[in-house]
Amino acid sequence: MKQYISKIFSSGFIRNISWNLLGYALPVLVAIVMIPVVMKHTGLERFGVLTLIIVLIGSMTVFDFGITRSVTNSVRKYLDEKNERAMLTVVKTGWLMITCVLLVISVLFWVESRWIAEHFFNVSNQQIREEIAGSMKIVAFSLPFVIAQTIFVGVMEAFGAFKKISIGKAPFSILMYLVPMIISFFTPSLFYITLSLCILRCIMAVAFYLMMRSEIKTVTPISLMSVPTTKAIALELVRYGGWVSVGNIIAPIMLYIDRFFVASIVGATVFAYYTTPYDVVSRIAIVAVSVCGVLFPMLVTKIATDIRSANAYFNKVMLGIFAILVIPAVAGIFLSKWFLSVWINPGFAEHSWIIFSMFLAGYLVHGLVQPAFVWIQACGKPWIIAMCEIVDLALYVIYLPWMTHHYGIIGAAIAWNFRMLLSLVVLHTLRYVLYSRELKRSRLVVSTLS
Repeated sequence: MKQYISKIFSSGFIRNISWNLLGYALPVLVAIVMIPVVMKHTGLERFGVLTLIIVLIGSMTVFDFGITRSVTNSVRKYLDEKNERAMLTVVKTGWLMITCVLLVISVLFWVESRWIAEHFFNVSNQQIREEIAGSMKIVAFSLPFVIAQTIFVGVMEAFGAFKKISIGKAPFSILMYLVPMIISFFTPSLFYITLSLCILRCIMAVAFYLMMRSEIKTVTPISLMSVPTTKAIALELVRYGGWVSVGNIIAPIMLYIDRFFVASIVGATVFAYYTTPYDVVSRIAIVAVSVCGVLFPMLVTKIATDIRSANAYFNKVMLGIFAILVIPAVAGIFLSKWFLSVWINPGFAEHSWIIFSMFLAGYLVHGLVQPAFVWIQACGKPWIIAMCEIVDLALYVIYLPWMTHHYGIIGAAIAWNFRMLLSLVVLHTLRYVLYSRELKRSRLVVSTLS
């Protein structure tokens, strides 16, 4: 075990995690300063709607249909095989597939923008409804750029270019909060704030394309545009990405469906007491996201070649995530009322400190779920994740609205935490079963060779 741990620290694993974490952490610090200002200028109801729009923009990755993760998996595989032409074909084919699908979705989003504004946002103010409808059209335009950026980042992750990803994300992530705050000084309109966010996402996509192209040039002089797209590569991406897409569709739904239920049941004003603590606490997910973004391409290689080493990485990641999250989670639970009173105001804290504390406990569990999730995908079995999430969603849509209707925002928070605990037990059990089978298979191979 000491040998495996020393390998972990002597490699670039910890360094890559640090860069990944830095890229996520900087905008969180900015958000803590900016959110109270935007809330003050836009008003509680507009701010509640704005958080939903931001969620919508962030969750548009649901429309990548698993291709991003599939591209990362295939690019890493072909890099290991030193097959540069196949690697480029994966990138180009995946990007083209996503673009074609998203152009259709964007048109539908544009045409149905008013229907979305009227049916998914519980807002009585006619002016705000008009602002939402206009915002939906802007979101529709930016959709292909947002998803293309995830492809470019996925390719760079396969290359291990986490420092470049972090440096590239940081300024845009900060601007995502800074620009809306500046606009809120001049107008509370959701349309103009959404427009600024989407313009930034489009510019970000272009920047990451240039960075990805630069990374590709380090391993091959072949131009990305010179390689053909192939049916074989498309089928490879679809076979892996098809199951991932089920998870990618369900995961954002599971992550954000509570917001829409709470908004529709308790109203947009009360909703802010739920979503603001959620938005703040959810930022600690950057720890697990940063680690698992580095863990996935490494496990793709290690599970197939050295299962014990892969398991050592996994155990170290679990311990590291817990060690990082447990102290702020426990401290935050005890200081939640004071923090919200200072950050926003005592009246707001009185309504939301219990929700804040519950989400802190829930996101500690959420962080421990993610390594098992990544292990199962890296094993080449995304269908297991998909089936688990289908069952999870079927149960969640039953007990979430019931709890929200009877116990309000506290009931919704209890339902969310229960879902996290259930995921922890199920996914780690399945992860252990897969590890045990692979370990047994590797022992049989060794005994056969000997």
